[in-house]
Amino acid sequence: MADGRQNPDEKNRKKFLILSIDGGGIRGLIPATVLVRLESLIREKRKDNGSIGEYFDLIAGTSTGGILACLYLTPESKENPCKARFEAAKIRDFYLEHGEEIFQRSLWQRITASGGILDEKYNAGQLEDHLKTYLGDLELKDLMKPCLITGYNVRQYRPIFFTKQDADNPATNYKVRDVARATAAAPTYFEAALPESLDNIRDEFPVIDGGVFANNPTACALVEAIKKGRGKVDDGNFMGVPFEDIVILSLGTGRKSTTITYKECKNWGLIGWARPLVGIIMEGVSQTVDYQMQNIFESQNKKEDYLRIDGEFDDFRNGLAVDGLDSSLDCATYENMQKLVTFGELLTQKFEGDLKKFVNKFF
Repeated sequence: MADGRQNPDEKNRKKFLILSIDGGGIRGLIPATVLVRLESLIREKRKDNGSIGEYFDLIAGTSTGGILACLYLTPESKENPCKARFEAAKIRDFYLEHGEEIFQRSLWQRITASGGILDEKYNAGQLEDHLKTYLGDLELKDLMKPCLITGYNVRQYRPIFFTKQDADNPATNYKVRDVARATAAAPTYFEAALPESLDNIRDEFPVIDGGVFANNPTACALVEAIKKGRGKVDDGNFMGVPFEDIVILSLGTGRKSTTITYKECKNWGLIGWARPLVGIIMEGVSQTVDYQMQNIFESQNKKEDYLRIDGEFDDFRNGLAVDGLDSSLDCATYENMQKLVTFGELLTQKFEGDLKKFVNKFF
C-alpha cells in the first residue's frame, strides 16, 4: 500500500498451509466430517466455491488419511487442473456409500483368515475397485498440489513417501489409485500392496500402511515443506519453506478410551498381541507427534500456527460421547458409520471457535 501499511493479503501471502490427516480405517469419516465444516467456513470467508484441495498448499495423509488426501487433490480434469473434482461432502460420502463393501468378508474369508491371525482379514478387491472408480488413471504428478502419502517398504525395511514433488521422474511416479491402495494396506486387515512406478521397469517391493511408523504424518509433512515445499526452481533444485511461514492443521481419527489391564495382557504371546499392537503403535505414534509439534511451535512463538483436532471416544465431559459407537478401525456397518459422523460433528462443535479463528487468520 502507498502509505506503507501492510495489506492483510500481503501479510498472509507467504504462509504455507499444510493439512495433515491421520490413519484410522473407517474412522476416516471423522476428519472427513470436520473438513466438510471447514470447507464451508472457508467458502464463507473467501466468498468463493472452492474445495479443500484448493485451499491448502500441501496435504499429507497416512492410510485412510492418505486416501482422503488423494481425493481432495484430484483435479476436475486435465483441462481444468487447478479445480478440485470433489467437494468435501462428496469425499465423506465415499466412506458412507462404500465402507460396508470395503470391510466385507465372505464366509471363506472368515474361515481362512481366522480374524486376521492366519491371513489378512479383508479382500482388497472392493477397495481397489472403488479407488479405480474415483481416481481412474490419474497419475501422482497430476495431483493439484504437493502431497505426502506414507507407506512402508517391507522388502527393504524403510519408509516410502509418495509425493507429487518427486513425480516428474517416472521411477517415482505412480497411479494415484495405487498410492491410495498402498498406504491403506494395514497389517492383518489388507494384504500388502505392490505399487508399480510408471517407468516401465518392474521392481516389485511390497508396501504396507505407513501407520506403522507415521500414523500421524504431520512431522513428515513439516520436513517435506521445509525441504521442498515451494517446488522446483530454474536450476532444478527444490525451494523450501522457512519454518516461520508454515501453518499446520492436523486432524486425528479419534482416540480409544478402552484400556488393557495387566491381568488381560500379562500372559499374551504373539497371537494375543497381534491385533491390539497395531492399534497401540498407531495411536502412540499419533500422540507422540502431536506432543512434538505442540512443543516445537510453542518454542518458536508460533502456537497459533499449529492446530490439532482430535478427541477421545466416550468423553462425556467434553460432549464427545456417542452411545453405542464402535471405535474399531473396521466396523463399517451403516449404523456405526453414522455414529462416526455424529462423533465428527460433535468434535467439530467442540473446536468450532478454533476453526473459525484459524480460518479468519489464514484464509
